[in-house]
Amino acid sequence: MNLLLIRDSDDGVCTLGVLSLGPNLDDPHWQTIERPWIADLTGKLGGLAGRSCVPPGNYDLVIHDSEAHPETWALVNPVLGVRHFPPSERSAVLIHPANYAHELRGCIAPGLIRAPRSVLRSRDAFAQLKAVLPWRNGHTLEIRGP
Repeated sequence: MNLLLIRDSDDGVCTLGVLSLGPNLDDPHWQTIERPWIADLTGKLGGLAGRSCVPPGNYDLVIHDSEAHPETWALVNPVLGVRHFPPSERSAVLIHPANYAHELRGCIAPGLIRAPRSVLRSRDAFAQLKAVLPWRNGHTLEIRGP
């Protein structure tokens, strides 16, 4: 499946957007929260590791399973410096539940409701995403916007 994340705001505290399984309004979609964009001043392409969202672009989604984040997906685009595992400029950038940007280390969190600088019911949104997106490799994510 091909997911689309359209970011629509970055206020320097968080980045908000909409994640969907398709371009139509009827397609399943969720609100998202991420950290704001912070460039890595050493010239690395993926943004400041652990403090920034990843840059817009196309990513492969690779299954990731850890104690902290079981059965999630990792974003991978080596051209943008984003890989699943270190050593890398950016690694383990995941899609997983969270409500606030400060709970994330560069990852993406879905929510059912957008609130000021947060998303609500993130675990419910993640459960919905997992129900329609099989936990396997082969999915992609296109990120557009700020």
